[in-house]
Parts: sequence; C-alpha cells; structure tokens
Amino acid sequence: MRFNKFRSIISEISWIAARREALVLSAFDALEFRYPPLAEALLEQVGNKRRAAHWLCAPQRACGGKSPCDLLADNDQDSVWDLMEGLGMPEVPRPPSGSRLAY
Repeated sequence: MRFNKFRSIISEISWIAARREALVLSAFDALEFRYPPLAEALLEQVGNKRRAAHWLCAPQRACGGKSPCDLLADNDQDSVWDLMEGLGMPEVPRPPSGSRLAY
C-alpha cells in the first residue's frame, strides 16, 4: 500500500486542533485559579466555559490585537474587565484593584 501524504497531514491537523482546544480550555482553568471573580463574571456573560475560553484566547481589536489572555500575562486585569463591559454587559461588578486606586 502506498503512503498517503494527505492522510498523514489530516492526522496531524486533527492532533494539532485537539491540542489547541485543550490549551484554550486550560487558559480558562488558569483564569479560574488566578482571578476567580473575573472567571465567574465571564462565565455569566458568555454562558459556558468553552465560549469563555475561546473569548479569552481570541485577539481583540480594542486591545491592538492582543487577547485577554495576553493582557493577563502582562498583569493587566483592568483592561480585561473593560473588554468584558464592552461585550454588552452594562456594568460588570469587579473587585477593587490596586491599579484603580484614587489618590
């Protein structure tokens, strides 16, 4: 039987897609661990963990193409809250943060 290059490519693409999905879901797990109120508010807003995880990893024009995950990697939780407010939720209740202190 001849080697089928296309079968090999499809197999590899399927593996990569499954791995990507697992990584996207693990990003939401990290959000739940590190920022529970943010994870809870996002879940409430988008409806389920999978949609929340994909939003978390998707580039956002409002942030110059960065994803909310990129922002959190830069320790910019406030910008993620701001993005969530832009999704249509009138006022997302957020916990007090050190970067929003009035002087």
